[in-house]
Amino acid sequence: MLDRTIAPPTVLTDSITIPRADLTNLPNGVKLLVINEGEEDVCRVDMVFNAGSRYQKKNLQARAALTLLTEGTENHTSKQISEYFDFYGAFLNISVDKDFARITLSSLGKHLGNTLEMLSEVIKQPIYPERELQQWCKRGRQELMVELEKTSTLANQAFFRNVFGEQHPYGVFATPDDYNNVQQQILKDFHTSFIGSNNLTIILSGKVGAPEIDLLIKHFGSSKWGANSIEVLNEIAKSKPDLSKAFVEKPNAVQTAIRIGRELFHRSHPDYPGMLVLNTILGGYFGSRLMRNIREEKGYTYGINSFIAPFRDSGLFMISTEVGAAYTEQTLKEIYYEINRLITEPVSHDELLLVKSYLMGEILRNFNGAFAIADSIISLLYYNELKYSYYDNLFKTIKTITPKKIVEIANKWFQSNVLVECIAGSVKPQESEY
Repeated sequence: MLDRTIAPPTVLTDSITIPRADLTNLPNGVKLLVINEGEEDVCRVDMVFNAGSRYQKKNLQARAALTLLTEGTENHTSKQISEYFDFYGAFLNISVDKDFARITLSSLGKHLGNTLEMLSEVIKQPIYPERELQQWCKRGRQELMVELEKTSTLANQAFFRNVFGEQHPYGVFATPDDYNNVQQQILKDFHTSFIGSNNLTIILSGKVGAPEIDLLIKHFGSSKWGANSIEVLNEIAKSKPDLSKAFVEKPNAVQTAIRIGRELFHRSHPDYPGMLVLNTILGGYFGSRLMRNIREEKGYTYGINSFIAPFRDSGLFMISTEVGAAYTEQTLKEIYYEINRLITEPVSHDELLLVKSYLMGEILRNFNGAFAIADSIISLLYYNELKYSYYDNLFKTIKTITPKKIVEIANKWFQSNVLVECIAGSVKPQESEY
């Protein structure tokens, strides 16, 4: 009889085959990546522009120019656009980060021609109606004022400012007053400058083939549209602050938000795969050391995690948690204790094997289905210029990394003089010894 008190043995996958997209250039020069997977009559079109907030001249310009695309065109109101996509069972999502803007259309294959027709109008012919713009600004201003009452928001903003600098595009944040300066013309200027065929890559995924590609060529690939030339910033000037520790006082706050970390490196850096393993051990999954220590054993928080955030030209490591104000100093002590363990003590064989198995499972999950494959390839496009060798190298590192190598990486990147600590709450903690 099976003894369910004994966990099954952990076995590492021998190899992983990474699916690749078919790459072609459309007649107007737009790159098209095609992932033909699945049996259901659904597909997704992702349109990726180099149009993140790093390119804006005024705060909120990029986000407003992209998120307000669906608020009206020359021929349709926002209500009509919304009802049109609903009628065909389609869904449109728009996101903007520091580096990129992404417009995602999910559609039934049989209706792709109709939904692409409206998508083309939305992307190419927005008019940014004044009424909808003012409503967006009023709503956004109110939402931001609510967010700025949270210690988590205050700590996040302080952390990015102290890692990158207040003038750096990665360290700049909008204020409520910035919504007063969002005008039609600056949105039109951003759209004219950055939303065009010269600045676009399209990813088509799902049950797709030649008919769907022909539809994309018809609406987005037959001739050039948008700006004739796009100036893409290849580097960002550094503007590092002197503060390694910052406290943002929030009177009467019952919770303290803690952010600890540092600027890292691009995903192509040779230490990135090993750092991913190290981060997972520390706080990158539910069974991590930080979770076991600070949540399960001490009960200081409902959740604590660490993560690596890649950017196009840089990267970030951050530990994040919110704790009761009375447990701030104890939590800081335990966080630094766990960091110091990684620097001084080799990871046990069993713990490392568990983390390796978890990470391999995550890689497999990231390529399970057409849309998951599309997301993974888009991340390559963002940060590795579509170099599939990234995943081969990552898999090899996960499989072969040793406890000694993890200690080396921890010593290289986690020394006390490079970590930034930002805390927001009602009581400033005493200086930590780390």
